[in-house]
Amino acid sequence: MSSPRPWFLAVLLLAAGCDEDAVPPPAAPVAAAPAPDAGPGAELARLERLSGEVRLERGGRTGPAGEGPLYGGDAVETGPGGAATVRFPDGRTVEVGPDARFAMGGDAGGIVMTVERGIVLSRVPAGARHGGGGSGSKVTLSIHTPFGLTRVGSDAPSEVSVQVEEDTGRVEVRLGAIEFVGRDGQQVRAAEGESVAVAGGRLEVVRMPRVVKLAPIPVTVRLGSGRAEVRPKGTVRWRPVSRQGEVLSPGDGVRTRPGGSAVLALEGSSSVLSLGSGSELVLEGAGQGGSTDEARVDLRQGGLGVQLAPGRTSRVLLPGLGVEGGGAARLEVRRTASGYRVEAFTGQVTLVRGEARQPLRAGERAMLEGESGAPRIEPLAPAPLALGASEGVEVFHQGMGDVAFTWEGEGEAVVEVASDAAFTRPVLAGTVFRPFVTVPAPSRGSLYWRVRRKDGTEVAKGSARFAPERPARDLARVRNVVPEGPEKTTIFYQDKPPAVTFTYGEEASAAKYRVAVYRAGALGTPVVERTVAETRAALDAGALGEGSYLWSVTPLSASGAQLKGGRMNKLELVYDNSVPVLVVSSPRNGQPAGERVRATGVAPVNARLSINGRPVPLDGKHRFSTWVQPVGSPPLLVFKMYRPGAPDVYTVRTLNPRGP
Repeated sequence: MSSPRPWFLAVLLLAAGCDEDAVPPPAAPVAAAPAPDAGPGAELARLERLSGEVRLERGGRTGPAGEGPLYGGDAVETGPGGAATVRFPDGRTVEVGPDARFAMGGDAGGIVMTVERGIVLSRVPAGARHGGGGSGSKVTLSIHTPFGLTRVGSDAPSEVSVQVEEDTGRVEVRLGAIEFVGRDGQQVRAAEGESVAVAGGRLEVVRMPRVVKLAPIPVTVRLGSGRAEVRPKGTVRWRPVSRQGEVLSPGDGVRTRPGGSAVLALEGSSSVLSLGSGSELVLEGAGQGGSTDEARVDLRQGGLGVQLAPGRTSRVLLPGLGVEGGGAARLEVRRTASGYRVEAFTGQVTLVRGEARQPLRAGERAMLEGESGAPRIEPLAPAPLALGASEGVEVFHQGMGDVAFTWEGEGEAVVEVASDAAFTRPVLAGTVFRPFVTVPAPSRGSLYWRVRRKDGTEVAKGSARFAPERPARDLARVRNVVPEGPEKTTIFYQDKPPAVTFTYGEEASAAKYRVAVYRAGALGTPVVERTVAETRAALDAGALGEGSYLWSVTPLSASGAQLKGGRMNKLELVYDNSVPVLVVSSPRNGQPAGERVRATGVAPVNARLSINGRPVPLDGKHRFSTWVQPVGSPPLLVFKMYRPGAPDVYTVRTLNPRGP
């Protein structure tokens, strides 16, 4: 652990009998504070509420810190995810954030807390001067850093944040008032809602954004799809969400089953939270004041969709993460094993963790690990199913997550997505900075979308209809009846050879019948032979392939003797490639996904086909059989069929990611 640098910012928090309104006499320029002395050995404060990495240096030895007393000469350092609280005898506390270092000491004026780096937050609660935190004695506390000296009384509640970086310092007055003296002797006063910023030797008082007190507002939960449940605060049983929706109370839980979704609406605001499949949250509260909305939730698992209202300031607060927006924005927050994943689809937001603020805009993803530290920002890629500017596109799927709409041309634009052509039922709206937007794919219904530049110029628009995949005309389940007689029976089939049922007349003395099928021109050995007791014989699909056949039926006695000879009948199976829709034989939805899977099926005449963007050749009968590498998570195969003069048709097969 390094020793304190020779320069320090001094923030003096005077708690002993100071008149808060009294202005001290002009101060001489503030010199760099000396390293704190060892003191008399008395306990100066206590170290409490440790989390993450916190280390203590005492008497030249360094090791992990624990809760307990702090003496003169002690130094404490927090790691990237560390935090601690220092409590003084008069009830004042100083909260220490991550990547910080401070040392304790004393001088003739009282206790000295020397801060080398990081963020500390001093709080004087109401009634602290009456000894709310220990022996009841008042404390004079000085906090030294490189840029100046701050004085604040403790006779009234106060809250002051001090941030020390390599070249800058900042003191924010959230409650109460301070006197600040710079290193050159310049003296300023900052009141509640103001901050003192020091950079490059310049000192400036800045007005912070006004904090609006928010009045509680109701939050209503409604079922989106599938199954969603509510657990009222203080109970252990979950029950289905009411069909009419219901108002939640702080502490109520909401969860969705796999495939289900729920929508949480804030009264008086168009901000909406949506709980995705297999997710759970607890509502902690919601408030509104002026043009500001706030929702506080604890996302226990899964994903939370967030649509922030246009023209308003919005905040969504989760444990260890705040999301702030100043206009329309659409994003998703997902719980991970190590923290959060935040994906921004439209608009711009700010991620807040303690004193750290990180902008995030549409087309970016933030990965946040632990309870603190800067997020890792990376670009978002479009969803595997990306639809261009086209009207009437058809999408058949079962369980696909997202769909992307794309257009030509880079630059900032405004996108709108709605479930109706008049755009009165919005799904998503906001500013984007890359030529695509990703939205949840509905299981059934339509989406309409349009993109405009800031000046209103239209860039692109389109629409798509979504539905479960149409059942393939499974010809294996169709029994084509082939009657006995002189006329040739011709069966046309698509996809695969069908099941065939032969019928014939009843012979009075026959106990059973032998049916034999031969290839035309090869009567020596039957292709298929069946002996049955009925006047019909059924062959499974695929028993006979494409070609010409002769078949006969011979009546037999109970002993198996032939009663009379069988007459030959003609049958022809002809493959017909005039299927009206794309037929995908494999893979099936839910089939295990490997590195590659085989895709087979048949396409209509004049159709062209691609799978996951790669053109697929069709044989002379428009059949295909090829190996394909799945894409996305969960793994998908996206079949795109396009024909002249017809809208594009997409068929999506969703595979099981736990495949070999």
